[in-house]
Amino acid sequence: MVTVNELYSGILTGLHLEPPHTTMAKKLVVNVAPTGSFTNREQNPLQPYTMEENVKAAVDAYKAGAAVWHVHAREKNGLPSKDPHVMKETIDRVLDQCPDMITSVIPYVDYDVPHGLDTIKRCVDVLTSAGPEYMQSAVMLIQSTSFSEKFTYVVTRDILVEQVKYLEEHGVRPEYQGHSYSGLKDVMDWLIATGIAKSPPIMNIMMGFHGFSHGSPLSPDPWNYVYMMTMQQTLPANAVRGVCAGGRNWLPFTTLAIMLGFDAVRVGMEDSVYLYPHRDDKIQTPADAVRKVVDIAHALGREIATPAEARAIMGLTPPRGARTAAAA
Repeated sequence: MVTVNELYSGILTGLHLEPPHTTMAKKLVVNVAPTGSFTNREQNPLQPYTMEENVKAAVDAYKAGAAVWHVHAREKNGLPSKDPHVMKETIDRVLDQCPDMITSVIPYVDYDVPHGLDTIKRCVDVLTSAGPEYMQSAVMLIQSTSFSEKFTYVVTRDILVEQVKYLEEHGVRPEYQGHSYSGLKDVMDWLIATGIAKSPPIMNIMMGFHGFSHGSPLSPDPWNYVYMMTMQQTLPANAVRGVCAGGRNWLPFTTLAIMLGFDAVRVGMEDSVYLYPHRDDKIQTPADAVRKVVDIAHALGREIATPAEARAIMGLTPPRGARTAAAA
């Protein structure tokens, strides 16, 4: 009598011998951006406004799985603040509760100072003087960007080189945040090829930021996702690859980033109002956004990086501040 195994032996394919795909075989760093300078309560009534709300949002997101906190400060009355001392107080209060959370600071202090080193120097000096845990990485815009007449950043080769050198000298890892091929290529030509940027470079692709394209097409949908996939292919092989997604499509962009094997994703309420592209449900809290992304990552088989694991992935030196020692 012919057995079942004998019957199938002549028609089996190599399907059962297919080796595992390794694209997603690594831990995912979740970065939370609780608030920012542009989203307001007319857009989302639940947007964190006050310093107390901002602190709580960061702490809750940490508990939900965020290892990195993209720091924006607000005054106690809710107004966005670029004052590094307000930023330090905000960081103080978060680190008191989350001593190992990674601080990723936007270092641009004033919009009316000359573009160049002065744009970031005061923030870097105040925060790094307080301790290395206050500014572990810094988000750098790598190409000229204009959100409005007031919020315009000018980037040239000399400006970027000068700023990156200053950050590296002060033990701060730059995060190169770009929205087009040209900006990413400038970083590779000006900073990586010349050895100015330390390895591994942290490269963040901006998609759908603040509801505007800034060079990253938001339409036609769904073909905008192809743009992110092709941008990924231009990144250096040794780069730490991240996606900072905003706008209506932040969740699909983030899910695609997880599937494509990006190392990090940034989510929250700074750049996004709506939960889904096709519905008007609004994000309730930054922690809710983190939990949703963590659930999606787990459903796809990716584990979430702890702060210690995120530091290793991002090439950060563990801070030796009192808070970290106390937490240990």
